[in-house]
Amino acid sequence: MTAGGKYIRLVLVAALLSLTACADPQSSGDRQEIKLWVAPNEVQEAFWKIAVDRWNESGMGLPVSFTTIPATGSSEKAILTALVSGKAPDISTNIFSGFAAQLADLGQLQELSAMEGYEELIAARHMGRIMEDWDQGGRKYVFPVYSNPTLIWWRGDILRDLGIYSVPQTFDDVYALSEKYAARDNKYGMQVIAGNGWADRWFDFISFYYASANGAPYIKAGRATYDNPAGHAVLEFMDRMFRNGWTASDFDSDEPLVTGLVAGAVRGPWDIAYFKRMYPEILEKIIIGPMITAQKVEGRPHTFADSKGLVIFRDSKLKKEAFAFISWVFSNDELSLLWLEKTGFPPARGDLADNPVFRDFYRANPMARQYAAYVDVAIPPAFIESTIDVQKTMGIEMIEPVQFGTKDTRTAMTDAIRRTDKLLGLLQ
Repeated sequence: MTAGGKYIRLVLVAALLSLTACADPQSSGDRQEIKLWVAPNEVQEAFWKIAVDRWNESGMGLPVSFTTIPATGSSEKAILTALVSGKAPDISTNIFSGFAAQLADLGQLQELSAMEGYEELIAARHMGRIMEDWDQGGRKYVFPVYSNPTLIWWRGDILRDLGIYSVPQTFDDVYALSEKYAARDNKYGMQVIAGNGWADRWFDFISFYYASANGAPYIKAGRATYDNPAGHAVLEFMDRMFRNGWTASDFDSDEPLVTGLVAGAVRGPWDIAYFKRMYPEILEKIIIGPMITAQKVEGRPHTFADSKGLVIFRDSKLKKEAFAFISWVFSNDELSLLWLEKTGFPPARGDLADNPVFRDFYRANPMARQYAAYVDVAIPPAFIESTIDVQKTMGIEMIEPVQFGTKDTRTAMTDAIRRTDKLLGLLQ
């Protein structure tokens, strides 16, 4: 964290402490309405309008009013501003793991796992395995709403043309494919680097790492932990792809799967609707495979989850009532189906493949069903406040030097680990 960032955080902490000490918040008797903030996203708003209307019509608890998170640059900024000003809602969605870590460290979140009915809610959605990855020091502050696993799309027509009749599953499989395809008119085997933005690390190194490390964390107990055989295997895979000319540094000007410039690329479930709208003829040629690994694994390899959840704020005077609303919404299988139909994002629950409520949807949407099969082995980003800085460090010290051949993989890994540990140490 930069000096400026540390200063801003200190100011925020002081403001929150002052607010807690001096404010005279309304009692639950003064305000008999639960306030909910939702993501500023048209399809998610459509879901919440129906869910809230049904709850309010049921008369089963306090009425709920919802609005989108105010547009003030980012959801995180809007929420922090509301907390400082004493105008935070009772519940907010659109919370990713890094922001949850910051809010929990500031003491602003209600521990959901301490709420009456929590265990029943988790059991109803078969979320036991999923919640293991949302643990914060033995507590659960966030309820994940959806989980978007990353998987790999392959052009089935290209694979068949190369004489390959099963999707690549290992780095060696990708090397063999790439050697064949690269010999044809300067084509590339696979898009290895998602881009050079900090968030791109989720869709390249972190996805590959989770798969090869059997879901092991890349940050643990305030230290970087990817300096291990799995981390080195991933970086060596990237290096070999670049050194042999089997991938490229920049695909921004084209959609490489559409042009056939690459045979494979990491994609999320949101890409299904995009391709269906923009490139339906290409979508018909896509075959979805698991995240590739250093060595072939038994069962489903882990992968990254682009996942967000909801929280109840500590200073809410309607915490019990708010959790009753949450439990009602997320225990209702029909509402989970509605979420899936409206957003296309898999609900964060472990029974998507088995629950008959979802059967017709997945019969009609077989590509979506393949993503659903990985929800319970898809892992969110690390619970650290410094997500952006940590992933920028991965890029600057490790990914970009390997990409451009300015460092060997071992030096790049060592430099990234050292700088990350220093960064994380400054926050403790």
